Order: sequence, then C-alpha cells, then structure tokens
Amino acid sequence: MRRPVSKWALLALLFAALLAADQWTKYLAVERLTVVFERGGDETLAERVRGFYTYRHLEPLSTEPYYVWRPVWRMNYVENPGAAWGLFRGHSQLFRNAFFTLVSLAAVAFILHYYRKLRQDQRYLQVALALVLAGAVGNFVDRLARRYVIDFVEWYWWNRPDLRWPTFNVADSLIVVGVAMLVLHPGSKREAARAPERRGAAAERV
Repeated sequence: MRRPVSKWALLALLFAALLAADQWTKYLAVERLTVVFERGGDETLAERVRGFYTYRHLEPLSTEPYYVWRPVWRMNYVENPGAAWGLFRGHSQLFRNAFFTLVSLAAVAFILHYYRKLRQDQRYLQVALALVLAGAVGNFVDRLARRYVIDFVEWYWWNRPDLRWPTFNVADSLIVVGVAMLVLHPGSKREAARAPERRGAAAERV
C-alpha cells in the first residue's frame, strides 16, 4: 500500500507550482501588455526572462488593455508600489521596502509555524496555508526585484471600467482564497466532535 504524501512534500509541491504560476502570469503580462521586449530587442526566452526581472517602471510602455470579456473583465498592466487597494502608495520607497519586507517575513514565519502543528490528515488546512504562502512569496519576489508588484487583472461593473475592483494578480487571488478557506473551513466542529473519540482511544491504549 502506497504511503500518503507527507504534509511537507505537499507544501513543497503546491508552493512551487503556485509560485511558478504567479511569476509566469506576470511575465505574460509584461510580454503581452507592454512593448518593453520589442524596445529592448529581447528575442529569446532567456533574454525576456532576464528582462522581466531587470526592467522597471514599464507603465509608459504599456499597450491598450486586452478585453477577456468586454462587459466585465480586461487585462491591463499596472504597477502597484503599495499594498492591496494602493495602501501606503504615498509613503517613501524606503519605508515601503522595510515595511513589506518585515510583513512578508513575519507572514512566512507564522504560516510555517502554524503548518508545522498540523496533523498529517489535515489536508484542507494544508492546502489553504500553501495558497497563502505562495501568494505572499509571489508578491514579495516582485518587491525584491522591482520595488513594486505587477497587477494585471481588472474586473469592473457592466461596461464601466471606472467602476472596478482594484487591479490584482494571481498571488493576490491565492492569498484571498487561502484566507477564505481558513476562515470558512468546516474543521472546527468536526474536531470538537472527534475529541471524545480520541480521548477514549487514548484511554484504551493506557
């Protein structure tokens, strides 16, 4: 009988796949929503990946938005030096860098500490924490490389781009979904129901 995947192997697999997805979609945003690679003469994938992590402040080189579904959804290149909804955008770059570095490191430490306490069978919580971890690190990679986060997904009211949800990216989505899973997970009642059973089993072993 095959042994189940350990919780740490699951975390590593999910984290690597989700972080790669976040960075790849941001690369596509730079490639398809700006003309920086054409301006820089980058033709090979290696040259473009290098440029993706070294070129900065590309909003003047952005193209027209790409409409996925014109009434409500478009892709638009945006650089966000602040937090969600543009928080801290008005503060100095030095303050933002220090603040977001501390917050990111604290978040990673908290997630790993919480994850370490999970039992092997708590897959729901393991997946939720993996989503949050990948999202937090994905945006942190952006800040390390550029001092801002690349956003590109815009959802707005029916044919009213002026009435829209703040522009976001895959990492933001992972954080939101992961936190929602943690808040809404059904495990608390089940854990309470199973507690007497575990105590009884422990008493029998004694």
